[in-house]
Amino acid sequence: MQTIIDKIRDLIHDLATATQDVFQYTTSAIFTLSEANAIAASIVAYKNGVLYASSNYSFNATTGKITVTGILVSGDSLEFDYQAYVKYSDSEIKSYIRQSLTYLTAERYKTFIVNPDDSIFPTPCEAENDLIALIAGLLFDCTIASYRTPEFSVTLENDISRPMQIKRLIAQFRKSFGVLEYINPQNDTCIDEEDEDC
Repeated sequence: MQTIIDKIRDLIHDLATATQDVFQYTTSAIFTLSEANAIAASIVAYKNGVLYASSNYSFNATTGKITVTGILVSGDSLEFDYQAYVKYSDSEIKSYIRQSLTYLTAERYKTFIVNPDDSIFPTPCEAENDLIALIAGLLFDCTIASYRTPEFSVTLENDISRPMQIKRLIAQFRKSFGVLEYINPQNDTCIDEEDEDC
C-alpha cells in the first residue's frame, strides 16, 4: 500500500517538508511535535547541540508526541529535526485508497481486499497501483486533466461529476488493458502468484 500512498502524495502535491522543533526541558519529558504528520523514520534528535541516540526517546505517530527516556536535567535543550507531510496523514490517505477499491468493485473491474496489515489482495500490478492512486486523487478533489504511463494513458473532462470521471477513468483503463472479466476473490480464493497479467 505504501507505493500507492506515495503516488497519491505526488498527485495531490502533499510532499514532505523539513521541520525543526526546539524544546527546553523543565519537568515533563514528553514533547509534542508542531507538525501532525511527522515521518517517524526521519526524526533526528540533538541534546544541547549534540546528536542524541534514538534509543533515548520514542515517538508515537498517533499522538505526535516524543517521550524522552534518557537522562535530562532542567535547562537541557532538545532539538528534533524531521520531515512531515503538511496536508494528510497516512491514515487519511488509506481511507481514500479503500474508497478507490470500492469504486473498482462497483464498476466490476476487480474486487480487492485490504488485509489488517494494510496489504492488498490480490496484489495490484504497477498499472493498477496507478489506477487506484488516480481514483484517490479524484476523490481528494484533485484536478487531473490527463495522465500517461508506459502502460496506459487517460484523459479526463473536468466539467463532469467526480463519480462520472472515476467511471470513465476505469473504462479507459479497462480498454487499454483489454480487461473484460470481473474478478471476485470470493469465487477465486486461489490466485496463481506467478500470474502477472492485469
